[in-house]
Amino acid sequence: MVRIERMIIIGATARNSGKTELASCIIKKFSEKEKITGIKISTIHEGDSSFHGNIGKLNDNFIIEKNSATGKNKSTDRMLTAGVQETFWIHTKAEYINDALQKLLPMLDKNSFLVCESNSLRKIAEPDIFIMITNLNKEIKNTASEVLKLADLTVDFNGKEFIGFDISRIEIENKKWKIKK
Repeated sequence: MVRIERMIIIGATARNSGKTELASCIIKKFSEKEKITGIKISTIHEGDSSFHGNIGKLNDNFIIEKNSATGKNKSTDRMLTAGVQETFWIHTKAEYINDALQKLLPMLDKNSFLVCESNSLRKIAEPDIFIMITNLNKEIKNTASEVLKLADLTVDFNGKEFIGFDISRIEIENKKWKIKK
């Protein structure tokens, strides 16, 4: 397990469950005072390449795209709009996520706070905070059930909005992300 200081990982129990929306809210709240880097990890598991479009059939074990603004309202575009200084979008075969992480870590500004969208990264990395969004309208996907018990905070999502979540509970204290009780 790799400890990653200054990182929030946001996962979700299903696709299209508000990960980027929550990431953008956090980024907007803190980006005026702190340098924030956005990270999106698309992990390709055997049999699910159809969910990842053209990138679903990777020729390499992983690809890291820096500042990948596509103009298509993708996660990294929304993170840049919300106020991150830079973004990294990792496309990786599941078995190479650790290799991708080891390649990414030296690329990151050590003074930047990190906001990352991923379920799979939590299996190999320990952030300051791991937030899991539970989609109340969809079944839990396998990658989510593997890490759900590791969540520091769960946030319910009804398909349109977060239920009972207060963004003011997230703060930075002593150069670490924290959750207020």
